[in-house]
Amino acid sequence: MKTKLEFKNQQVRDTLAVASHLIACYLSSRAGLKQLGILRTERTLQGDYAEWLVANLLNLKLSASTIEKHIDAMDVEGKTYQIKSRIVSSMSQSTSFDFRSSDLKFDFLIAVFFDEAFDILSVLRVPLETVIELSHTNAHKFSFRWNRACANDARVERLFWRDQNSSKITLE
Repeated sequence: MKTKLEFKNQQVRDTLAVASHLIACYLSSRAGLKQLGILRTERTLQGDYAEWLVANLLNLKLSASTIEKHIDAMDVEGKTYQIKSRIVSSMSQSTSFDFRSSDLKFDFLIAVFFDEAFDILSVLRVPLETVIELSHTNAHKFSFRWNRACANDARVERLFWRDQNSSKITLE
């Protein structure tokens, strides 16, 4: 019985060595982010990072259960928040925030937009009534669509908005 993987192709061996190093760095990074309290689950970095950012930005208390339906956080007044994030190339890119059903139980949707490097492009606060009004339903999901019309809707509050031509983030 072999106890060591042996690849005949040198390129495969080299790739495996680099991959092993990068995986070790990845696992170490995840462990460090857990120690900082940023990662709370085994899900993707994107979702946990967005929740941590918003909780600290708005002084929210994150839900004790990371699988509580529809509610990720609560403020001191008892208002509830669903926090979702997307990676986009620019704020002019259309995307959607999907829900399993239209039976939504939060007061506000917080939409966090990151670029490919996880730099914050925008943080938006949308009241539940606006989410419902601007959403679309199909057989499998309920979707709040981010597009030009939504971007121009006065009920969509821009908490942070980065000027696309600079690295400056502005508080709206």
